[in-house]
Amino acid sequence: MPTTTLGPYTVKDWLATPEGEHWELIHGNLVMTEESFGNSRMVYEVWRRIDDYLDDHPSGIMMNNIAFCFPGITDADREGVVPDLCYIPNDQLARANVEANVQKDVIPALVVEILSPSTSRIDLVDKVEIYREAGVREYWIFDRHQQTVRILRFAENAAEPVAIRSFDDTLTTPLLPGFALEMPKIRQTLAIQRKGSDLSR
Repeated sequence: MPTTTLGPYTVKDWLATPEGEHWELIHGNLVMTEESFGNSRMVYEVWRRIDDYLDDHPSGIMMNNIAFCFPGITDADREGVVPDLCYIPNDQLARANVEANVQKDVIPALVVEILSPSTSRIDLVDKVEIYREAGVREYWIFDRHQQTVRILRFAENAAEPVAIRSFDDTLTTPLLPGFALEMPKIRQTLAIQRKGSDLSR
């Protein structure tokens, strides 16, 4: 379960939270979450496949657990997020402050979040608002339990997914021409890992 400390808090308070803890600032409330093994594995599997594509098409980089605040949005001092995974294109990468704990001038083009039951409201509602207003172009929300992926492209639809895919499908995005994320392969990899874990008990 996440730990929520009701605010109003500011980005300054968020940056003062202990190192090594996963805190986010959502509408002025401080929220600390813990990453499950399954979600971490999902992040890794998506990350490495996009990273392989970027080795051959160096249009940007994939990063995880990077803190962002977006000064141009409403109540910017009340929002600070740490996406599970994001794609930062080269034009935005040039704006990064490599020494900073939080990026204030960088807008990722693609954000990926992995749902957990305790943070579904944040990922499905609050972060949709934040990412849309910040100028993120595409937002993927993976649900391991329902085996679905919600795809939001804010220029096409500001509030609703443009598609909901299953783990039987292959995901593509105009941000990465020629890239295909074959979800059946990821599902198979995760199933094999889960089976191995069960056998080791």
